[in-house]
Amino acid sequence: MLRSVYQSGILTLLNAAGSHPLQLWAVVQPVSVEAARIAVERDSDIGENVVTLASSDLASTYISCPKTASEKLGMKLPYMFLLIKSTDGPFSFEVEALDSQGTVRRLRASSFEARARIEDGIGIVPLRLDEDCWNYLTLDIALLLEGAFGTSYRETSRVTFHANAKLRLVGFADRIVPEDQLPAELRLYITKTS
Repeated sequence: MLRSVYQSGILTLLNAAGSHPLQLWAVVQPVSVEAARIAVERDSDIGENVVTLASSDLASTYISCPKTASEKLGMKLPYMFLLIKSTDGPFSFEVEALDSQGTVRRLRASSFEARARIEDGIGIVPLRLDEDCWNYLTLDIALLLEGAFGTSYRETSRVTFHANAKLRLVGFADRIVPEDQLPAELRLYITKTS
C-alpha cells in the first residue's frame, strides 16, 4: 500500500478529525453481538470527532489497515504513535511487522494482560491507559521486535485495533515525536470545562 511512497517525518493512518477517517480501514463489527459498534462521533472532552470501538466481544469488533487481508501496509517508519482514550471493557491492538528474517511478526498490546511474554509466536505486552482521559502513546516497533524475537525491523504490514476504546489519531514517524511537537492539526485540545 505505502511501499512505493516516500516515507519521512510523520505519516498518519487515522485522523478522526479528517473528513473520512476510516477510508483506509476495514471495519468489522458482528451483527450477532447486540451492543457492538464502530462509529465516528463527537467526543465531549475534546469537541472533535473520534472513532469509537465498543463491544462485549473484543475479538470480533475491530478496525484494520489496510482494508483487505491480501494488502500489506509497507510502512517503513518504526515509531507508531496514538491518541487513545480507554472506555469500559477490555482493549487491545496488534501490529504485524516484517522482520530481517522475512517473517511477519505479531505484537499485541492488551489492557487485560498482566505480564509481557511470547505466546504462539505473538509478542504480548500489557497496556495500562489512564482511565477517562486521553493518552498519547509511542511504540518503538523496532525495539519491541528486537526484544521479543531478536530480529530487526523492516516494515509494518498491518495495524488492527479491537474494541473498547476511542481513537483520535494513529500515525507513524521516523523518530519519537513528543505530543507537543506534533503538527498543530494533529494535536489534541481539551475543551471540556469542569
